[in-house]
Amino acid sequence: MKAFVTGCSRGIGQSIFNRFKKLNIDVIAPTREQLDLSKSGAIEDYLSGIGEIDILINNAGINNLTNIENTKYSDLLETFNINFFSPYLITSHFLNQFKKNNYGRIVNISSIWGSRAKENRSVYSSSKSSIHTLTKQVVAETKGYNILTNTVSPGFISTDLTYKNNSRDEIELIKEAIPLKKLGTVDEISKWVVNLSTDNEYINGQEIIIDGGFLCVV
Repeated sequence: MKAFVTGCSRGIGQSIFNRFKKLNIDVIAPTREQLDLSKSGAIEDYLSGIGEIDILINNAGINNLTNIENTKYSDLLETFNINFFSPYLITSHFLNQFKKNNYGRIVNISSIWGSRAKENRSVYSSSKSSIHTLTKQVVAETKGYNILTNTVSPGFISTDLTYKNNSRDEIELIKEAIPLKKLGTVDEISKWVVNLSTDNEYINGQEIIIDGGFLCVV
């Protein structure tokens, strides 16, 4: 089997990559230098040269903090290019191949902020909400082809991005708000992503929220 995974340089993506490799699954994991997800032409050129795959993981994402009144069009464009437009284009590229082979597994990485609003997350939340809508749309358009598409939405995970966007004091407050009183791990996320794209035979069109129960209590 062969998987294509975006955003593998660190964090969740790196953990997904390592877990696939342990299963002896070939992984195509382009770096930012190899594939510029902000440019549609670069995406098309790169994908045209990699051949067939069995698994697609749309993981790459950015989270630039901005609220509505000070959001620039460039902020919108950058975030949506990477968080939504590139997954859309990559998914579109492989769907005909998946249909031809009567097999495909797609996992889109969203966020709890795709279903819950938070100050300074207007662009990010909007882009991540769109990701799960894409998941459901793929399900609607691939009936009968043995293509399973799901969303995994992490909560507060111990990654560089979480610590970049939250101070140490804020992290401690976040932990107190989570019923399990701790941040999640990248391995917990990658475990679900890999299971959904390898062992899964019937879960389709679902959003798997992995947040330690955070959304239950806020």
